[in-house]
Amino acid sequence: MKSKKLKLGIIGGGPNSWIGHVHRIAARFDDKYILVAGVFSRNSKKSISFGKSLGIDPQRCYSNYSEMADKENKLRNKIDVVSIMTPPGSHQKIAEKFIDKNIHIISDKPFAANLRQAKSLFKKIKSNNKIKYALTHNYSAYPMVREAKTLVGKGKIGKIEYVNFEYIQDWSDGKKFNSINAKKLFDWKLDPKIVGISTVLNELGSHGYHLAMYISGLKAKKVFADISQTSKKIKMDNNAQILIEFEKGAKGMFWTSTNTKGGVYGLRIRVFGTKGSMEWIQNEPGYLRLNPSKGAVKILERGFHDAKVSKNFSRIKYGHPEGYLDAFSNIYKEFAESLLSNRSKKNFYPNEYEGLETAKFINACKISSKNKSWVKI
Repeated sequence: MKSKKLKLGIIGGGPNSWIGHVHRIAARFDDKYILVAGVFSRNSKKSISFGKSLGIDPQRCYSNYSEMADKENKLRNKIDVVSIMTPPGSHQKIAEKFIDKNIHIISDKPFAANLRQAKSLFKKIKSNNKIKYALTHNYSAYPMVREAKTLVGKGKIGKIEYVNFEYIQDWSDGKKFNSINAKKLFDWKLDPKIVGISTVLNELGSHGYHLAMYISGLKAKKVFADISQTSKKIKMDNNAQILIEFEKGAKGMFWTSTNTKGGVYGLRIRVFGTKGSMEWIQNEPGYLRLNPSKGAVKILERGFHDAKVSKNFSRIKYGHPEGYLDAFSNIYKEFAESLLSNRSKKNFYPNEYEGLETAKFINACKISSKNKSWVKI
């Protein structure tokens, strides 16, 4: 029996959107969704043009989210799910519009631009038992993060005492920024109506705190925060250092920044308990470091041996890093581009020449092994 695919609509994620590309790939990975409708730009011509390039029926490439919600709701084959990947300021009003049409929601983080919007959206979701809502705090979906959460829940490191985490980036790519080039570098992130109450905390901090809460199972009770902005002229929060008092007596420290020169990217969390500690680093996602208070340090590997829970969330076998699927995708993408383009271009995908050379190598190896001698290829 052929399994049903959920009909997916998208709001945002247009031609130049990196996160839109990520969402579309994620939706295709396990063949559970089919993209059938969307609004991809505030410019209606761009939206329709981009939608058509994705293979969507032009009649279902809309000019704005309100039009899409109203028209889709009248169709017999209307979308089942809408995926929202616009800036934070619009998450609440878009989600609420589709909730009213009984359409399920997948939204990029943060939940909303500010607490007032968050309370409104939460109330709207809870008032409609026909819909489900998912928030793409994607770091919580790494197999070894799921493993860490499970181990904490089983008491493997005892009662949680400290949770230290950081999430840093360099949004200027090492460039010096000023009031002249800031708009080009940071775009809508400078506008509080679009980015929300805090740029650094909505864009990065929401991920970091969610990860800490997700693994530890604890919510913050009190905070002492020092938040700074880029400059007096560029009014954008770019650094936050926060002391946290969690539930059950646990303490925490959090650092997040968009201005860490030479520290282009880093997401790291350490959780300390009465029996030991654990550490997960996003740049090495396949491993979880487990440190007992006594005895040897243990490195757990995704999908291997003692990391049993992680096997449920691993699409590939242990021994292959998470980027394995991306590499496969690069070959498919480049080959498709070479077929669709008339222009001569250097291609990097493996071809018949490399196939022949590999066969020559293997054949020579077999002969060499049999004859116990050097063999020319």
